[in-house]
Amino acid sequence: MVKDQLFRKYIPDNVFYTILSKYGIKELNEKYLFTRQHLQNINTLNNIVKLKPILEKYYLPCKARTYLNDLNYKNIITILRQILKTRSYTLKSIEKYQKGEKSTSYHIFSINKNNYEYNSNKLIYKEKKIVIMFD
Repeated sequence: MVKDQLFRKYIPDNVFYTILSKYGIKELNEKYLFTRQHLQNINTLNNIVKLKPILEKYYLPCKARTYLNDLNYKNIITILRQILKTRSYTLKSIEKYQKGEKSTSYHIFSINKNNYEYNSNKLIYKEKKIVIMFD
């Protein structure tokens, strides 16, 4: 049974947490921040390449060809974002410039809390005003 547009079946919890562990994530903690440099330090790319046969079991074949071939650090962040969305989480990116160099930090964030915005290392509640008009 097809789960959605990316996955042919649900990723079981044990596989899900195995994948997360390759990114250095022990649990779905919304305070966890990481950078590409951090992923390089813990050798995430090679670990995800080793998991490629397992990931191919869950991705639709056409999507597996797109996302699982020619893996690099940008691709594995995309894969993490896709896998997190199956559990109602996503990644938010925060770009910073320090000493003339741009670095991007990634933050795990619950999709259910879409009324919050991560800005300058603080969670800020976004109040949305909605106007409904009837003719």
